[in-house]
Amino acid sequence: MRRNKTLWTGGLAAALAFTPSIASATTTDSDTEAAALDHITVLATTDTHGTILDYDYFTGEEFGASNPDNARGMERLSTAITEIRDQEGAESVLLLDNGDANQGNPLATVYHANRGDGTVDPVAAVYNHLDYDAGVVGNHEYNYGLDDLDQYEDNLDMALLGANVIEDATGDVYHTPWTMITKETAQGDPVDIAVIGVVTPGVRIWDRLHVDGVLTFEDPVESLQKWVPEAEEAGADVVIVLAHTGLDNPGYEWDPADLEENVATSIAENVDGIDVIVGGHSHQTNNAQVYLETPSGRQVLFTQPGYHARFASWVTIHLDEGADGSPEVVWENSAKPAAEMLQASMYEKDPEIAAVIEDWHNETLAWVATVVAQATEDMPAASSRYEDTAILDFIQKVQTDEVARALEGNAEYADVPILSIAAPFSRTAVFTEGDVTVADMAALYIYDNTLMAVEMTGTEVRDYLEYAARYYEQVEPDTEITDWDDVTNAVYPDVPNGIPDYAYDAMSGINYHINISKPLGDRIENLSYDDGTPVGADDRFVVALNNYRQSGGSGYPHVVDADIVYNEQMAIRDLMIDWAIAEQVIDPADFFVENWSVSASSVEDPEPVTGNVFELSNDWTSGSVELTFKYGRVGDEVLVGDWDGDGTDTLGVRRGHTFYLNNELVGGNADSEFKYGRDNDEVLVGDWDGDGTDTLGVRRGHTFYLMNTLQGGDAEQEFKYGRDNDEVLIGDWDGTDGDTITVRRDTTFFVNNELVGGNADTSYAYGRTGDTALAGDFDGDGNDTVLLIRGNVFYVNNALVGGPAESTLEFGHEGDTFLVGDWDGDGTDTPGVNHVN
Repeated sequence: MRRNKTLWTGGLAAALAFTPSIASATTTDSDTEAAALDHITVLATTDTHGTILDYDYFTGEEFGASNPDNARGMERLSTAITEIRDQEGAESVLLLDNGDANQGNPLATVYHANRGDGTVDPVAAVYNHLDYDAGVVGNHEYNYGLDDLDQYEDNLDMALLGANVIEDATGDVYHTPWTMITKETAQGDPVDIAVIGVVTPGVRIWDRLHVDGVLTFEDPVESLQKWVPEAEEAGADVVIVLAHTGLDNPGYEWDPADLEENVATSIAENVDGIDVIVGGHSHQTNNAQVYLETPSGRQVLFTQPGYHARFASWVTIHLDEGADGSPEVVWENSAKPAAEMLQASMYEKDPEIAAVIEDWHNETLAWVATVVAQATEDMPAASSRYEDTAILDFIQKVQTDEVARALEGNAEYADVPILSIAAPFSRTAVFTEGDVTVADMAALYIYDNTLMAVEMTGTEVRDYLEYAARYYEQVEPDTEITDWDDVTNAVYPDVPNGIPDYAYDAMSGINYHINISKPLGDRIENLSYDDGTPVGADDRFVVALNNYRQSGGSGYPHVVDADIVYNEQMAIRDLMIDWAIAEQVIDPADFFVENWSVSASSVEDPEPVTGNVFELSNDWTSGSVELTFKYGRVGDEVLVGDWDGDGTDTLGVRRGHTFYLNNELVGGNADSEFKYGRDNDEVLVGDWDGDGTDTLGVRRGHTFYLMNTLQGGDAEQEFKYGRDNDEVLIGDWDGTDGDTITVRRDTTFFVNNELVGGNADTSYAYGRTGDTALAGDFDGDGNDTVLLIRGNVFYVNNALVGGPAESTLEFGHEGDTFLVGDWDGDGTDTPGVNHVN
């Protein structure tokens, strides 16, 4: 159990000493008004999310740089707090925070990544400096685990409340449930104020990995029905509830079994004895006087001061003498508004706040400025909510790669496709051509989610995508959509403010179309594989997604109960940064596949195409196809080599300058992937050092760059040979167990038996100018020679000489891509083709 901080501050007897100025027979009307207007002041913040400074770490500018009204930050609200304290008297002002304070921006991320014993959370340091009286735990305070949260709570001078959070092992409240604070009225009379805190029970879903089996989150209304009477019995003159939950959705009827996310209205309507509710969590701003009504008809003031330290609620609680002589809250007959909003942009910065967090701020500046990669082109996120974009596919690529890495060698999932899910968190993020920094990564992926993967069926994948398609309003068939703001963020009874962008998911690894002229549940069309084959109901998939989704965030179907395949607690943003650092280049050609689309009409069923259907034969006489499979995509460059040195040739494909190699003659995911060279290099495959394993080389002009390992980096050997427009063939021409270079010029072949420049060792003329030439060992004698292809006829020659072919074989079809390789490991290269269905 957490060690509760002071259960209350100030003596309970203080309420009995309350001596309000009340009207007597000799007082004037003005005296009576003054008595009725005795008051205390409450200032409250909520959902500040680490916004201490008016500084956008993503842009390097103040938030109000382009629009002064957007200025924000605790350094500005500090000035407002000081002014109110000076105006009302510091002892008459209660300063409260309503949760979600220490998560949500780069400053918070840097702190949590470097937190250690003895460090003080920068948010806690600022709240201590401002002398906050109390706060409630928000759902995001649980994001980093309970050790982190406990340290934050210990860092704070104020009590961190959470009356509805129960420790499973003991049955006790994990946080302090409530605290009593004594303040003075404007006229100097003491008032005991009970502050009770509750948090949305959604934590049990969103941070299930941290709290499941450890903490139970009770319904806030039921919890307050227990704690408010206790506070009243203890002598509270005023009861304030810090509710990290928003107003109820319209039409919702409270049921404690629902453990509903937003229940502020239900709190007021079902709990007597509350005077003020400070709301939060839903990031709404209620800047007018909002009164709710308790079961007894008593008024409750509700206020919610937005998010990101843009506002603070300023509540004036008017007090008069009650029937029993104790102070009583009254909301009527007051010349001063009961609730107002303090707007941060209206106040100057308090330099003391920046000084409090100077070290963490400087560390954050250094971190976000780190260059992690180079982008080959601009990649904006603005349209990611209604069309597939390269920058969203970058997230998908990173997630897919990480899950594939973790599952490598796992036979259970060897042939199971990996899909990935990502949401368009930001409309303003962009990778601009050139330097990509940590700040760019953090601007794209703004949440501290970790990566998970689950197993799903084809039916479940379809259900998931149908649920995602709720994001779009239904329109008439064939409507031409000119403004996507008109059809996105659809409104439903359970989401009256519209589905937020972060709740819309796109999926990679499979093709689909969303027809928004159709009703909900019937919008997903053409759910299919790359080859056009429809996804079957029972097909198996591994689906990469973030922990928020897997825990039930936004209510997506199936994922909560699905079998977990991957959960290594890796932060997705960190994986993105690590990927960029490792690759150094972010090039859409390496990962961008437009696999989904949205419109108000149907699209035709895709033709079953792949471009990479392979048909292979193991002899030069029968012409029979002995192995057929699919691998890669339309437009891939096909490579043949013995990548693992086992004596058998298999396939690889190249996209841009990324290579995907497979060590078996099957489809599915690549066994290895790496980048080498440039997009327009001519790629060569050969065993340059004679160790039995084929590796890569590239040619630029007539310069050759060779590598003896299957990885990126600098070439291990470089030389010049031939001319820029020569055709290159690779082979072991003299049987010495190392591949070298031959160039073809018109119909003449110039053979070199060493990896050096200079003159050819031998040359000969063979075939016709338009023939296709391939190199291989066609008789298994250890020496490579050259064959020619005309139409679909192979002309095989087993010596490096001209003249007629020794044998011919008709195989494949004209227009196929022709291959040769040792497909069965018998030492002889035989034919294969690659074609479009």
